This record gives sequence, structure tokens and C-alpha cells, in this order.
Amino acid sequence: MTEYVPVRGYQELQNFLKAYENKQSPIYLYFYGEKDSKGKSWCPDCVDAEETIMTAFRNYAGQAIVLVIDVGNRDAWMDCSDKNNFRKPPLSLSSIPSLLHWKGVERLEGDQLLKSSLLELFFEETSLQSGAPSSAPNINK
Repeated sequence: MTEYVPVRGYQELQNFLKAYENKQSPIYLYFYGEKDSKGKSWCPDCVDAEETIMTAFRNYAGQAIVLVIDVGNRDAWMDCSDKNNFRKPPLSLSSIPSLLHWKGVERLEGDQLLKSSLLELFFEETSLQSGAPSSAPNINK
């Protein structure tokens, strides 16, 4: 069964990744724009993709941990300075929504997350890679 973990901001993401570093289950990072009190994101692409992404998690993620990461409000996300850690390595996000396989190379961004066939391939590929040693950089510094 998939475990969904809400995460707010970069520091909280670091804390969760450190806590989950020894888990055997695959870890997926799903980034989206902050939601208002009615549960709607300021990011129209995130709103458009949410149903497809959540369906893919239910259908393909299996025994995984999904960190559902709020990157903040529009101003925080649009900040391209060094203050926006989401845009810097090792994450290097250029758009939201984004989906990454932690300690893997698989990544889908933006309108790619509207395509259920790409999401199916993403999860198929990551399930093949589960348990393999990773050369992905460590976010916990």
C-alpha cells in the first residue's frame, strides 16, 4: 500500500528524506504549488495534472512512500535566486508539477504528468530499479 506523506517546504523535505533513508520501499517526490483553503493550488498545471497523478499513484506505485511536497506560494516558487532550494541541485526543478524517483534518475515534469502512459512507464521503470544502488546526490547536507 502506498504511504502518502505531506511535506511543506525544503527543510521539511530534508528532514523526511533523512528519516526515510534506510527504507526499502521506493520513495517518490511529488512537487506541487501551495493550495488554498479550498484545496486548490495556485498553479494551474498542478490542478490540471492532479487527478492523473493521483490515479497513477493508486494504480502503479505499489508499496511506495510518496512525499507530497508543497513548494510554497507563487512568489516563493518563481524566485529563481539562491533562496529557492528546490531549483538548485540535487533537485534542480524547473517546473511544477514534478515527480522524481528519489535515489533514481527517473523524472517527469509539467505536462508530462498529464499523460497516463508516461506515468505508467515511470512507475514500471522505477520498480525495475528498486533496490539497485544509486549514484544520486544526497540532499541531506
